[in-house]
Amino acid sequence: MREIEVKRGHNAGRDEAVAELSRADLLLKGALAVGAYYGAAAVGPFVHRALADSGGNDAEVLNYLLPFEYLQVSFYNRVKSEVNDKGEKMKLQSKEKEFIDLLFSQEAQHVAAVEERIEKLGAKPVKKGNYAFAFRIFEEVLSLAGELESTVVGAWNGAIPRMESAETRELAYEIVQVDARHAATARIGVKEVPAPYAFDHGYPEKDAILHVVPYTGVYPEEE
Repeated sequence: MREIEVKRGHNAGRDEAVAELSRADLLLKGALAVGAYYGAAAVGPFVHRALADSGGNDAEVLNYLLPFEYLQVSFYNRVKSEVNDKGEKMKLQSKEKEFIDLLFSQEAQHVAAVEERIEKLGAKPVKKGNYAFAFRIFEEVLSLAGELESTVVGAWNGAIPRMESAETRELAYEIVQVDARHAATARIGVKEVPAPYAFDHGYPEKDAILHVVPYTGVYPEEE
């Protein structure tokens, strides 16, 4: 699995005007590349977000984040089937199954909470897409879980400053802390550093979405 390098930090030296100009084009291009392979349903929420402007109320911000939570639920549900990507039985040990069940349950609660908040704001939650995952053994599951959870943490941290209400920010804080613990636990399981950075400044939307693309197996081409 190829890792996409994303610069972290406070965006020092970034040309904001150029970045903003190219933002929607880049997101849409990446989303359509995935859609060409997996179908529009897989990336509909990201296409919708790519076509939106850089502003947006809390409902729009949460609808950008909701697909990341959908992705996690789908991943853990896929692992719960105990069948790998080759259609082979991947029997989970009791402790492994207990761990995956816990993560699945908590991510499902995140989805429900975000959907409820979006509806309370008078908007409609975006629909869940179709996702694909590749793993053969449980160690690969843990490695993928660590990457996926870390990406979602970055997406939430990057979006929190744009949230307008205290209630929405409170929900974000509650979710991102749990996802960070998920990421750390998964990383420990494969003997990786649980928290490789002292600070997590979050990902801009385009970087968060680009991090998700490898999990679907398709990369956007940049001109």
